[in-house]
Amino acid sequence: MEELNIPKLKKEVEIAFKDGGVIKKTNMILFLNHFSAYHTGEETVLEILNDKSQFIPAMIMNEIQQFAILNVDSIFYVYELETIETDTKKEDLIIQFITGEKVEFTIHEDLPGNKSRAIDFLNTDKNFLSFLKDSKRVYINKNKINKVEII
Repeated sequence: MEELNIPKLKKEVEIAFKDGGVIKKTNMILFLNHFSAYHTGEETVLEILNDKSQFIPAMIMNEIQQFAILNVDSIFYVYELETIETDTKKEDLIIQFITGEKVEFTIHEDLPGNKSRAIDFLNTDKNFLSFLKDSKRVYINKNKINKVEII
């Protein structure tokens, strides 16, 4: 069966799910393809989250590693663990999740001139949107957003 395995890149992330009435983060590894179907280079976390697949494989990184299959709809957000350098300042938002928790994020995606407002960004057809928090990429499931305040 080993010959049937497709080599994957391992991406360490922190994934937030609802646990009781609060959002709880868990360290996990996501498996990315070496080549993206949409651009040159490796597949991205955002591509996996916005793919048509309802379930994705992951490795839970607790005291013992445990394989899991995640329902993408149940994910609140995904943090990439490595920091990135950015010199462009985009719009800051306070996002209130359906649990009532509020977190401040910065829009990370470049928006076209005629669609550069926060409402345009939130109304794109993607389920997960790219933000920055503490110089790290964060992908938020917009179906888990209750309200957005523009700072």
